[in-house]
Amino acid sequence: MLVPIIAAFAAVGGIIADKIILTYQKFGHRQFIIILFLFLFLLCAVLYPFFGKIDLLAFSGKYLILLLLIILIGSIYNVLYYHGIEKERISEVELITMLTPLSTIVMASIFLQTERNIHIFVAGLIACLALIFAHLRRHHLSFDNFQKGLLIYLLLYPIEAILIKNILFLYSPLALYMIRTLGILIIMSIWFFLVAPALKYEPEIHFSHLKAKNYATAFFISSLAVVQMVLTYLAYSNYGIVFTTIVLTLTPVLVYAGSMLILKEKFKKRIILSAIIILLCILYAHFSFVV
Repeated sequence: MLVPIIAAFAAVGGIIADKIILTYQKFGHRQFIIILFLFLFLLCAVLYPFFGKIDLLAFSGKYLILLLLIILIGSIYNVLYYHGIEKERISEVELITMLTPLSTIVMASIFLQTERNIHIFVAGLIACLALIFAHLRRHHLSFDNFQKGLLIYLLLYPIEAILIKNILFLYSPLALYMIRTLGILIIMSIWFFLVAPALKYEPEIHFSHLKAKNYATAFFISSLAVVQMVLTYLAYSNYGIVFTTIVLTLTPVLVYAGSMLILKEKFKKRIILSAIIILLCILYAHFSFVV
């Protein structure tokens, strides 16, 4: 169970750092995505000789199609997610992305027979309901354009998780993440540098305003992301999507704790209650899994 817990803590650091670099350092989500995925790929490439492994069957038939779908879905939801992070407060983003565990658990249980464990499913639902209760607000059903983009992310993330689970047996977690980041980097580069400006959809992308501290922060975020995602893939492989997702429901709670300490956001008693319930659900799911 330690693997997904470490992934959750890495995710927390990454989310807070994302907000700092996109909003306070004025990086820009387009520039950030290009630099981020370049760093992600380079870090994975350096580690590949030690932790990488790919079965040649991965590049044939349906498995290649699944890989391409993963890359396409990842490209779309990363743009939506980072644009939302750039424009919205962390609390607003978390109001929506906190539903990701629920959608992931439900979809994985429906489409993957190996993920159908009633005890873990119930624990996941309770954990997600606790999370929703902790962040419930009067205005949570009112969404602006950026928040609507995050709702699409909410649907795409579990689809990608299911596809990843289906091809992980052909890759080591690091290898799959390396190929995925390279694919997203290529697609995003084509879009931001060529297609979007040509269609007048977005202006030309520039990097001249960025400073050394911006690149340093991006590299730090990339390092956390590699740890988070490789361990998440490893947990998918060893524990399954549903169990891993239950543990990762800790992430929004930890994000709020971090935002209170680092970004000085207001303390919420509901967060503490939510954390206790989620921890109990994780322990219950863990014992259900091992038994």
